[in-house]
Amino acid sequence: MFSLTPAFTIACSTILYLGFFILNEAFFSGLEFNIGVNWIFLPAGMRLLCTLLFGLEGAIGLFIAGLIVINFYFPSFDLITGIGAAFITAGAPYLVYRLALSRGLSPSLEKITPKTLGILILIYAITSPLSHQLWFALRGFSPDILSAFFAMFVGDLLGTLIIIYSIKLFLALLRMRQSKRI
Repeated sequence: MFSLTPAFTIACSTILYLGFFILNEAFFSGLEFNIGVNWIFLPAGMRLLCTLLFGLEGAIGLFIAGLIVINFYFPSFDLITGIGAAFITAGAPYLVYRLALSRGLSPSLEKITPKTLGILILIYAITSPLSHQLWFALRGFSPDILSAFFAMFVGDLLGTLIIIYSIKLFLALLRMRQSKRI
């Protein structure tokens, strides 16, 4: 976890999630399975990234962003459903982060292997859709929980892979460019 001021990391997480949600709506809204379930969901990658980088402050920022998204994009949700969904939005990736720490991952993400990262992505891509769809089913918003879970799993997995590996590629290119300067 990076050491920045809590207010800054909360704001960064909030802005990154909101920005990628808007970007996802602009580019992938045609791939929506049903309300709130997309076949490609880039914000899922930002959820995991923000919690891996910023820990609890990242999760708090995601919760705030989740409340904003639900208020503007899903006005049919009642208050309890919206708060629960925002909590899951922040809580699922944070639980994966805490699991990783309990298994010996350094909070600074030093020496994270591609295998470990892949396992974290897969666990997250199962945990978040499962939690969301169970919550939505309990609240009466998910009539076909299995199909919605599968679509959300695919969307979260693809979105997370796209974000995480795009950033890894960007950092690798940046390192190559810097090494050519020396």
